[in-house]
Amino acid sequence: MTTNHIKIWVWIIIKDWNKVLLWHRCKNKQDTWWIHEPDTRSFPWWKQEYNETIIQAAIREVKEETNLDILNPKVFAALDDIASDRHFVTIWLLCEKFSWELKCMEPTKEDEWKRFDLNNLPKNLYSPTKHLVDYYLDDYFSE
Repeated sequence: MTTNHIKIWVWIIIKDWNKVLLWHRCKNKQDTWWIHEPDTRSFPWWKQEYNETIIQAAIREVKEETNLDILNPKVFAALDDIASDRHFVTIWLLCEKFSWELKCMEPTKEDEWKRFDLNNLPKNLYSPTKHLVDYYLDDYFSE
């Protein structure tokens, strides 16, 4: 018997002026959860753990994955990412206060963190990142 579950993902847009932080998913490395799309770029994201708030998850995971200390992240969107065999609720947070002690903490998954201008994001975006960019980012960050 198959059991269906909904998982919670916490994604963080780390923004400084008009630049955002994206990581590069390694080519020929281990699968990085839901959709295996090597050689794509993504906003930082991770799963929320049991008995942890969304804010706590964001702070913990950003520190573990990037070595950045983020302050006062704010929830700004929630999306359903549904595939034929999986369903994820993605909670999007925005953080504009952080340290810049950036490191690649998981080289089996990522090989680079880089800042990109919001108006000139790379074409090779990870599909859930592209989902947010296509449907919400223009409206949220339009000036």
